[in-house]
Amino acid sequence: MRRNTIWVMTAALLALAGCAQKPVEPAAQHQSLASPASAAARAVVPQVASLTVVEVDKLFASAGLVPILRYQPGVLSGLGTVVATDPPAGAILPAGDTVSVLVAGPPGPTLHDYVDAHRETFVGMAADANGVLVVGIHQQADLTKEIETLGRLANGTAYRIQSCPRSWTDLQRIQLELAKRDFVAGAEKLGFAMAIDPLACAVRLTIDLSEPGIAQLTARYQGALVIQKGGASRLG
Repeated sequence: MRRNTIWVMTAALLALAGCAQKPVEPAAQHQSLASPASAAARAVVPQVASLTVVEVDKLFASAGLVPILRYQPGVLSGLGTVVATDPPAGAILPAGDTVSVLVAGPPGPTLHDYVDAHRETFVGMAADANGVLVVGIHQQADLTKEIETLGRLANGTAYRIQSCPRSWTDLQRIQLELAKRDFVAGAEKLGFAMAIDPLACAVRLTIDLSEPGIAQLTARYQGALVIQKGGASRLG
């Protein structure tokens, strides 16, 4: 009888010990919630109402977000200025996300205005070495739909189409990454300039960088980044 009593007490103690270990589970669950994905960079949609498109681009670049223009021909008040954004100002988004920027009125009358107003279709526009305008268009866009409009807006000016594998949005995100100044050791001290180059269908980075650094960066972006050596004033 005494042995049975000892066995029951031992079993009870083991059961209590097992229960004492259960609170460890929430700690393990907490660790899984703190994964790298949950720590992804966030950005706040800036307040840009009543500003011009040029001002919008600067503020969105500083915020780490990509503005997509949506012109509103039916809105006649404050032509050329921002009416609202979607999502609205103050919204918190993953860094690099796109935001629709509603602009009062139609785009301007020039070919450049039209290309800049349709960032999901076009990469940009620039003149080549011969002075011919080059219109970079994303390869997934419907070119046949755009040809007539481009010809009319060119108004006799020579131009050609450049098909690009990456969109303006893709290249703008690369610019946002480079603007963090962590792409190579010491980048925060380097002066450089960058812009989307529709002729190369890439971001063009002007910087004094070593050959190994250039090779490393070029390989990382796989054709989306063109680097030319040269000095440039430090950007903010």
